[in-house]
Amino acid sequence: MLPEEIVDHIKSPKIKRLIVDCDAGADGDDQFALAYALRAQDRVEVLAVNSAPFNDDSADMAAAGKLECEAIIAAAGLSDKVPAFTGSPDFITRVGAPLKSPAAENIRRAVLSTQEPVYVVITGCCTNVASALSLYPEIRERLIVVWLALDDLEGNRNTGEYNYHNDIEGGRLLFSLAENLVLVCAGKVVGPFRRTDNEIDAMFSANDPLSIWLRKRFREITWAQGLWDLCAEGLLICPNACKMEVHDRPLFGEDGEIIGFDPARKIVVVNENDPDKIVWDAMRRIRRING
Repeated sequence: MLPEEIVDHIKSPKIKRLIVDCDAGADGDDQFALAYALRAQDRVEVLAVNSAPFNDDSADMAAAGKLECEAIIAAAGLSDKVPAFTGSPDFITRVGAPLKSPAAENIRRAVLSTQEPVYVVITGCCTNVASALSLYPEIRERLIVVWLALDDLEGNRNTGEYNYHNDIEGGRLLFSLAENLVLVCAGKVVGPFRRTDNEIDAMFSANDPLSIWLRKRFREITWAQGLWDLCAEGLLICPNACKMEVHDRPLFGEDGEIIGFDPARKIVVVNENDPDKIVWDAMRRIRRING
């Protein structure tokens, strides 16, 4: 698809077929983003959830992330409809090659099972998706990749951004192979999504199982700092809150930083969104507030 066609498709009322690829447990935000998608059935159909590796004990983290995702799916009452898959046991950077995993195979299977575009929204490192694109080139033209990553496309600080820093080689591979790519620039949009424990308690104060699980888990993860990953799912669920632009595709040097741009290969970039609108939309959907 052309980038302009991707923008039009995102803005359209069509229900988007979606795989959520997240590192639930690395912080407290993936859980809310997943819950948001599960409760937005008028905008997205969550086909499956993949757990992404994080930290040094990556195999253990990917396995633990799958259990975390399954707990959210259960709290949403969708255990019989939305499966979860374990992600890569390590990072491409450390292994030096794409990694096979149930998550990568799930991406392939989902894309090849339909003639409709399939979105994969990545809110952690991109190892699962970069591996799938490398191992299964037949999916590249029909998979639309949305990644929340990088600080921006202007400076040279991107190797410090968490989602990219975890697997720089995987990120470079993703930017090289993904035919249809939407970059939500983390450094530009996530700041206003910071929330405290008390704010989370007030926002998600309903007594349904999903709200109870989310606010309890946010307090348990003592380093949880906000709702950053809503920026990624929010693009598909609340697109009128996001400003999308077509941009030249970045090129990366050996150190992992941007060294230039390829004007022949375009991507869609989100550098600006309306945090109040996205947070409110997520809150009302998770708590099932009308209006």
